[in-house]
Amino acid sequence: MVEQVIRLNAALASIPGLREVSVQKMDVGDLTADDFSLLPYADLPLGAMKRTAGGRADELVICMDFALEEGVRGLLGLEFVSWWVRDAARAGAAMQVRSLALPPVGEQFGSTLRFRIDWFYTDPDNDMQRLLAAVDALASDLESTIAQQDIVKRIEGRNVPAAGVPGDRPGRPAPPQRVSAGLRTLFRRKPH
Repeated sequence: MVEQVIRLNAALASIPGLREVSVQKMDVGDLTADDFSLLPYADLPLGAMKRTAGGRADELVICMDFALEEGVRGLLGLEFVSWWVRDAARAGAAMQVRSLALPPVGEQFGSTLRFRIDWFYTDPDNDMQRLLAAVDALASDLESTIAQQDIVKRIEGRNVPAAGVPGDRPGRPAPPQRVSAGLRTLFRRKPH
């Protein structure tokens, strides 16, 4: 892996609650809508690409994949990433975050959820140095945003339960909970 990609990978991996971080490049310029049903393309941003009936000429998708730790840290890490991607898209970046999972077959159900940031990059000149400079700028932006928002400290601070919770000692990290249990809590109906 080249230095700029390593930097982007490290920036994403520095966010508490994220694990199994990887960055890869996929050339989608020659893909057509007929290719979408083929297994090698199953994890591509097919919904977005259907709008253009395939990849645009000279288009790459920089894919930043990650899974979540179970519990509060994972959900807070995902919340930060979701905001960062939303903010970048509002500023003009062709970027989105989405979830991926395998079919709910047997024992794999409940264990394959992961997330991907898709960054669509187009350069008619196919200039690798320009691409690496753009990746480096993205990594720099993520690093500075993490620092400006004090994300590491804020997420780590939220992982400590409030004093007086039965069975917990002050300062002891909250016990891990399943991500699905955390999501159920977030979307629980409130009484009227």
